[in-house]
Amino acid sequence: MLHGAGGTVMHELVKNYVVKYFGGASNIDVPLEALDDAAVVGDIVLKSDSHAVKPIFFPGGDIGRLAVSGTVNDIAVLGAEPYALTCGFVLEEGLAVTDFERILVSMRETCNEAGVNIVTGDTKVVEKGSLGGCIINTSGIGRRTKALEKNLRWLHNKHFRNRQKNQSLRKKPQSC
Repeated sequence: MLHGAGGTVMHELVKNYVVKYFGGASNIDVPLEALDDAAVVGDIVLKSDSHAVKPIFFPGGDIGRLAVSGTVNDIAVLGAEPYALTCGFVLEEGLAVTDFERILVSMRETCNEAGVNIVTGDTKVVEKGSLGGCIINTSGIGRRTKALEKNLRWLHNKHFRNRQKNQSLRKKPQSC
């Protein structure tokens, strides 16, 4: 399925289906409809990410490092300060405990580098042959910062300018 590979196909899937059923929340600075890296809700930035890669260990990292880094990055790129993560594991039956521990050590090291902690989570096990190792979901929260406020002002101004431009285009007479 191309939808999970990111890019345009995934963007269209989220826009046309996920937003259709879950969009429309009010009083959110960066809502689902923005299709941004994270949501800004009140005083927090919220992000959830799922990672399913094969192989789970690859040159330069592993699925655990990818999960923590991706979530922290998506919060930080908005201008917020990441400070806590959750982590959910879906493990394939038969995954070597040594491999699981290797992922956990990598995640701990990445959390230390980023200055965040994993504060809660969940673990499930599914039948052998269904995953190729494991899937990790990480969610994170970040604090509002001056940088985030600046980014939000820019985003709201851009949205306002685009809305004005679209309204002025609608007022022009149509020609052939």
